[in-house]
Amino acid sequence: MLKKIALILFLCLISARSWGGYELSTAHGTAVLSVHENDAEYNVSLAISPRKNWYIYSHQAGEFGLPAEVKWKLGNNRILSENWSEGEDIIYQGFSVNVYRKPAFYSAKISKNGSELPSFDLSWMACRDECIPEKLHFDFVAESFSSNQMPSLLTSSVPHDMSFIGALIFAFLGGIILNLMPCVFPVLFIKIIGIVQSKTHRRRIADAFSYLAGVMVCFLVIAGVLQFLKQQGTAIGWGFQLQSPWFVAIMALVFFVLFLLFLDIVNINIPLHFTFSGPFLTGLVAVLIASPCTAPFMGAAIGWILTASVPAYTFYAVFGALGLGYALPFFCAEFFPRAMQKILPRPGKWMLWLKRAFSIPMLLTCLWLLWVLWGCVSPHLGSWQTYDRSKIETLTDQGEKVFIDFTAKWCITCLVNEKSVLDTDKFAQLAKEKNIHLFRADWTNRNALITAALSQYGRGSVPLYVYYDGSGKYQFLPQILTLKGIRKVLH
Repeated sequence: MLKKIALILFLCLISARSWGGYELSTAHGTAVLSVHENDAEYNVSLAISPRKNWYIYSHQAGEFGLPAEVKWKLGNNRILSENWSEGEDIIYQGFSVNVYRKPAFYSAKISKNGSELPSFDLSWMACRDECIPEKLHFDFVAESFSSNQMPSLLTSSVPHDMSFIGALIFAFLGGIILNLMPCVFPVLFIKIIGIVQSKTHRRRIADAFSYLAGVMVCFLVIAGVLQFLKQQGTAIGWGFQLQSPWFVAIMALVFFVLFLLFLDIVNINIPLHFTFSGPFLTGLVAVLIASPCTAPFMGAAIGWILTASVPAYTFYAVFGALGLGYALPFFCAEFFPRAMQKILPRPGKWMLWLKRAFSIPMLLTCLWLLWVLWGCVSPHLGSWQTYDRSKIETLTDQGEKVFIDFTAKWCITCLVNEKSVLDTDKFAQLAKEKNIHLFRADWTNRNALITAALSQYGRGSVPLYVYYDGSGKYQFLPQILTLKGIRKVLH
């Protein structure tokens, strides 16, 4: 079975090739192109951003105005599908028009017939107090792009352009691994206490399915929100809810109450241990706590649905597979209690001490969320520079080495990597010896530029570590960093 899974993953990895995005600009707007190809087709993603205080007429302009338009020169190739994100309806001098004020997205699938490469012209009308028609031309270039464009992808831990089945497999495996991520640790005590308690077989089955239901409901709600926001043309990624101060404040309060409950300081008469409600709520909380983290494989699957042109049902299928993988360990433990009894000690006073011991991560999580809420506190950068796309492009064009840390204060995996590796004297010394320019892209608060940058790399979540090796090409580092592993990459 493991050999079959490994074969499937290998086929997924070699079935697609990705070309890094490149950017062209007019006086009043910017367009970033990413092309991902396989043996049968090109998958084209185009991000369009108007300049500050300007807007662009959408592909459905309304009663007047020139619509945004992509005109293809296909040769023997042909268009399989095209999609535009929805614009915003406004009233201008009594007329109803539809515009893009925020980043908009166009995607297309082009079949590959013959050796001739396609190209296209992108045109739009940019307006503020006046309206100006503008036009850009994009050519496809085999294997790599020219120097005035972003360099092509060298290596990646996971493919960006994958099949639907490949995305489901990656999401399922990522869900399983997500249980091991540091951000999930604070809720493990809920699972442990539930497993070691003495129950009838029927009760265990009911708890297993109710926990699974809680996990699935929460993941599917997140899928629905992300799918809706993507349709509206909003640039967003995984962990977006922790960019809301209200959500962070509520979660901090929840964890503080849990801290008091586990120390028996307060008692709340809520029937949390009824057959269905207790494990169901546990499943909901488990997903909320895991939301800041991205596990291996998981990032590729979510990045694919957030950046590629996919139908709406794909969001629910991929997040459903993610939920199944995430719930699987606890689900299996409930179905195989004897195996768990061999691992865990018999019920006794140790459970009370365990409950008290696990109040500590509850308090730490509460404090961490309060720190996230206090977003004005910047991390210690040391030799790190603030993310600057134009400066990075200049350095890479000059053959310089660049390391980019895409991070956020609400991402525990990011903080662990920074504390243990990236913000240490040893890493700073290594970067100095190798003449590597260090950039940190902080995604704690909504930032359209960083969201667009993640999308260009085929990702919609953090952490993400990108290293340009001096040749103009880049590669991704693992999401869990070690200094030894980094030394092998930063040559």
